[in-house]
Amino acid sequence: MLNFKVNEERCIRCGKCITDCPPMCISMQEGDFPVIQDENRCLRCQHCLAVCPTGAISILDLDPDNSIELKYELPTAHSMETLIKGRRSVRKYKKKALETKTITKLLETAWHAPTGTNAQAVLFTATTTAEATEELRKEIYSKLGKLLTDSDFDENDMRFKYLQMAYGAYTNHDVDVILRGAPHILIASAPKTIPLPKEDCIIALTTFDLLAQSMGVGTLWDGMLKWCVDDFFPELAHKLGVPEDHEIGYSMVFGHPSIQYRRTVQRAATEMNLVNRF
Repeated sequence: MLNFKVNEERCIRCGKCITDCPPMCISMQEGDFPVIQDENRCLRCQHCLAVCPTGAISILDLDPDNSIELKYELPTAHSMETLIKGRRSVRKYKKKALETKTITKLLETAWHAPTGTNAQAVLFTATTTAEATEELRKEIYSKLGKLLTDSDFDENDMRFKYLQMAYGAYTNHDVDVILRGAPHILIASAPKTIPLPKEDCIIALTTFDLLAQSMGVGTLWDGMLKWCVDDFFPELAHKLGVPEDHEIGYSMVFGHPSIQYRRTVQRAATEMNLVNRF
């Protein structure tokens, strides 16, 4: 049940909830208040709740007064530009773990990222302690050693070359190239049955990445970790609690950075394809 309700004392009958409804399932007869005629068409996107200027719309038993008003604390274009241009891939971390409430805040906020058809099905799997991550690290390298010894790899397989390099760095120099010594890992997965599982995961991780940077938390998009838990050792994903019917979109490591960057870098000219006539 949607439990779509209109506070008649607040509603000014402006029609914004009707005009902004993506599946156009809200209507209003002259002199009446907005109603949803066909609940099966509703995407549960809450656009009606968000667009109402007086907070008159409630849906899914959600109180509009519990939402954050968007007139407060929106970042400026300059601050967003600085965040986007100033984010760095962090490869050096303090061994201290983040507080669980910080991890939860990051994940709860990042989960608001857009999803195809409003599926809202992304699952975040994260280690909350440095000890759990260390156990995963040890198991990855243990399995990797056996894999590189026992398997007949295609020498032209790029994954083989990178993982072989990582294993050598770890065993010969105690340098962790795969997890970079980070205290936490993050895997985004989604059911294979939804329209865009991989894309939804990457959008969610991008949102997490930018929010983390704004909170002083370092991140690194970790393709080698994804190879390990997705391509070569799926039993690790299962042990971490990733459902078997999920597709892993990508993975990250994160934590307190042990370095601080002081300025943005200067990229080459942006590649653009600007079409002004078709």
